[in-house]
Order: sequence, then structure tokens, then C-alpha cells
Amino acid sequence: MTVHSRGADSDAIKRQFEVMAAMDVTWVRVDIDWSSVESQRGQFDWSYPDMVVDEAEAQGMKVLAVVSFTPEWARPSTPGDNVEARRSRPENLSEWADFARTTAERYAPRGVHSWEIWNEPNTTNFWPPRPDINEYGTLFWVAADAIREVDPDATILIGGLGPKFEEPDAEIPPTDYLEQLYANGAAKRADGVAAHPYSFPALPMEDPQRMIGGFKDLPALRAVMERHGDEAKKIWITEFGAPTGDGPHAVSEDDQATALLEARRQAAEWDWVGPLIYYELVDGGPDLGDTEQNFGVLHEDLSPKPAADALIESATG
Repeated sequence: MTVHSRGADSDAIKRQFEVMAAMDVTWVRVDIDWSSVESQRGQFDWSYPDMVVDEAEAQGMKVLAVVSFTPEWARPSTPGDNVEARRSRPENLSEWADFARTTAERYAPRGVHSWEIWNEPNTTNFWPPRPDINEYGTLFWVAADAIREVDPDATILIGGLGPKFEEPDAEIPPTDYLEQLYANGAAKRADGVAAHPYSFPALPMEDPQRMIGGFKDLPALRAVMERHGDEAKKIWITEFGAPTGDGPHAVSEDDQATALLEARRQAAEWDWVGPLIYYELVDGGPDLGDTEQNFGVLHEDLSPKPAADALIESATG
């Protein structure tokens, strides 16, 4: 399950982990956001990832840490501190390497050995102004080497590849992007490939879907890996979910539950799939018309949607 801070205090985080324990969650995915942890050069605030790692350990859950984003002082020249600016690539990759190394030094001794480098780098949303395979490949390579200096046996994943939607030039299809990561050598240095195969409003294996690279297209992504001799590596589904509410392409709360359970059943039939991590635990806000705020299996007040009830029921049944 993916969790986000959003100002949650320690009591709220404990409650979230109690709910996840009832769902029999085994993996927790958390952002270790450089722009938040080191917003001022040399001054670190690890409070949120510390709380998540500590609670995960207490509940016997494994942690997938997503190392990503760039503080204002480390960006090339992107003004301001809005979301897009934080998603800009770092100017000096040695500073990026230092942060990755420092992060591993803090959390590897506490049991964190799985790392996802950046988020959806094949999309303009997370690699502005447009995706660049070689830029990302270098960023991945640098971070992977820095983490392995600390933890040689770490599992390091290519950042979760998002689908290509309708908007022209906004995303590179996951299969094309991964093919080019093999061409520049980055994919061969990874221990697995992360994917975000959203399919909403369609169910995971429903056809047609409005995107390229949705759940039903995962075998095509796997085929790229096999062509390059990486049959032993897994595809980790590090985000999958469906938004409720009344925004564009939203689904009903019952259909959200159906989609999550269908994804689990299908993933279990593919022996090349690693962990399936849902996006996300708690809604991001109260606006039912904002797609991004409504992926939670819990409402903002932590009351359950049918998806949460279904996950708890499947864990106990």
C-alpha cells in the first residue's frame, strides 16, 4: 500500500498502520522526497519517513522507499517551489548521489533494502518539461551506485512507468521507454522494473482501455525484459488503483473494490510479477471532483470505502 504524509501526526500514522495490518498489507511504499527532507542544504528532516519505517517494522511490513524530487537549491534554474519545480531533475548529480547514499545509510540498517528511483519518469508530469530517457538513465545509474555502496544486496527498481494517455507528447509508452533504457544500459543495472498500470475506468483486463500501458499491457512490458535476457527479474506493480468521486474517469466505490481485487487475482497468475502495491491508503483531500484526491481506499477521515472492507474481508477469510 502507498502512504503519504499530508501532515499526518504520529497518532494518525499509527491508526493507518492498524488498518493496513487488518488488510494483511505486507509492503508499504513511501516517498523519501529530497525536496522535503533537505529543503535547506545540509539540514535534514527525516521525521515522516522515520515514523513510517518504525511503524512498518513494528507491524512486520517491508518498506519500498521511493527516492525522488529535487529541492529548490539543487535545481538547474526552475523558479519557485511548486509541484512541477520539485519534479525537475537535479542539476548536480553528485549532490543527488550524496542524498541517495545518505538515505541508504539511514534506512538500510533499519531494514529498508528495496528502492524505487524516481516516479513515472516516462511522463511529462514527473519529468518536466518532457521525458528524456538518457537524463533519467544517468540519474538512475548514479543513485543505484550510491545506494549499493552502502547496501550491496539492495533491490533497486526502475522508477514506476506510467501509462500513456490521450494527451500528445505527454508520455512515452512504457514498452518504448524501457526498450530505450536497455539501449542506454540503465535497465540492465536494475534489479527489477516498476510499473503503474492504471486502467480506470476500465477493469484491469478489460478491453478496450483508454491508455497504452495499462494492466492488460503488462505482458508486453514483460516481453521487452525477456528480449533482453532479464527473465529472472520481476515487474513490481508499485502503483495500481482507481479514483472514486465524480471527477473525470472516476469509478463508483464498489467498482474500485472490484478493480483492486481483480488486479490481485490476475497478478497472482503471472509468475513474473513481484509485489502488487495499491495506490493509495487515504484520499488526498475532500474535493470529489479532483481525480488525484480520490484514490484512497479510506476517506480522508480514515473511514473505509468498500475497497478497504473487501481487503480486510479477504485477509480474514
